[in-house]
Amino acid sequence: MRYLLLDPIGDYAARQKTFLDRLPLDAVAIFSSKARYGAWEHKWKHSLGHRVVDTFLAEEGTDLKALCEEIDRTYPEGFAGIVPWDELHTVLAAEISELLELNWNPKKVVERFRDKYVMKDRLRQVGGVRINASAIVHNAQEAEAFQEQVGRWPIVVKPTGGAGSMQVVVARSPSDLLRGCQVVLEGGWGGVLLEEYIGGQEFAVNGIVDRDGDFLPTDVWAYDKRESHGFSNLYYQSIKVSTDEEPFWQLARYAADVVSALGLRRSPVHMEVKIDDQGPCLIEVGARMAGGDQPVLASKLHHHSLFELAACHYLSELPSSPRDVDYAHYDHYQARIVSGIQTYEIPKIRAVYGLDEIQELPSFAGIGALRRPGGRAPVTQDLNTKSYEIYLLHPDGRQVEHDQQMVRRLLRYE
Repeated sequence: MRYLLLDPIGDYAARQKTFLDRLPLDAVAIFSSKARYGAWEHKWKHSLGHRVVDTFLAEEGTDLKALCEEIDRTYPEGFAGIVPWDELHTVLAAEISELLELNWNPKKVVERFRDKYVMKDRLRQVGGVRINASAIVHNAQEAEAFQEQVGRWPIVVKPTGGAGSMQVVVARSPSDLLRGCQVVLEGGWGGVLLEEYIGGQEFAVNGIVDRDGDFLPTDVWAYDKRESHGFSNLYYQSIKVSTDEEPFWQLARYAADVVSALGLRRSPVHMEVKIDDQGPCLIEVGARMAGGDQPVLASKLHHHSLFELAACHYLSELPSSPRDVDYAHYDHYQARIVSGIQTYEIPKIRAVYGLDEIQELPSFAGIGALRRPGGRAPVTQDLNTKSYEIYLLHPDGRQVEHDQQMVRRLLRYE
C-alpha cells in the first residue's frame, strides 16, 4: 500500500516523513509548483527521498482531473490517504482526495479554512458560536460604512487568504483604515477583509480532529503581544497554559464548537481566540499545525510527537483519546516561546552574540528561528519578520521567567 504526500519539503514535512518511513508504506509525492519540485530535487530528496517511489506535478493550471486519472491508472490498488502539511495547499489536497475517493475532507470544507470571510460567514449561518462582525470591502466608502456600522475603533484590516499575521493592520483612525486597505490590496493575498476588533487576552488553541469530528486539545498558549517602533500587536512571547488553568477547557470547548460547525475531520487544527468579558471569540482558524515550530515544543511537553499523531489521522479513520497525549507531563512543565523584535534593519549580519550563553540556560529547549551571519535582519513588522524564536521549558516557572529575560539581554545581531 502507498500514500500520497503533498509537497514534502521543509522541516514540518521532514518530521512527518521520518515517522511515516517507519510504516510499511511507500510514498507518491505530489508537488504544487515547479519551484517546490526544484527544492525537492536539489535539497530535500537527499534526506526525505527514502521510500518515495514516484512524483507528480500539480501546479496551478494543471488539469487536476486528468492528473488524478493518470495517478489512478498507474496505481490502481489505491492509496491509504493523503498527507498535506502546508496551509496554502490544503485545498489542493482536498481536491485530490475527492477525485481519488480517499475520504479525507471535501474541498468545500477545507475552503472554509482558507478564506477568512467564508469561514466566519459559515459560522454565523450555523449559529451557536460567538463571532465578531466582518465584511469584505471594495472601496473607501464601504470601509468607512463598515466602521460606522461597528460604531467604534479600532478596526482590523487583513487579507482574506493570508497566514502568519501577514498584512494585518489594526486601524485606529480613518487614515489608518484606508492605509491598511491599500496594504492588503497591494499584497496579493486575497480581498480586503475588515473585522470588528475584540479586546481581551489572545490565545492559541491547538489540537487534532478525529474521524467523527471530535476535537482533542493538545496545547494552549497565551499570546503576549506588544507595541514597538510604530508597530502594534508584535509577538513578544507565548506562554503555555496548563490544563488546570481556567482558560484551557473553556477554550477547548469553544474550539470544539467551531470545528464541529465548520465540518472538519481527520486534521490538525490551529486556532487563535480572544477572551473578553463576553467570553471566547474566534480570530483565526487553520486546518493545519501551528507555525513557528510550536508543535515541536508541544511534543516535548507531551513526551509524544504531535507530528506523528497528525500523520496517523491523515491516513486512518481513527478516534481520538486523551491517551494520545500526556496531560500530566504537559502540566508538569512551564514553557515559553520567546520572539525577538528587531527595531532597525541590519542589511548584512556580521555576527550573532549570546548564542552559546543562551544554550546553557537551565530552561533552554531549542531554537525555532535564528538569522545567520551574512543574512539580513529586517525590521520586525509581523510574525514572519521576528528576529529570533527561542524555546524555554522547565518545571520551575521562575526559572523560565529569568531565562526569558536573559535571552533578550544576551542574544543580538551586529
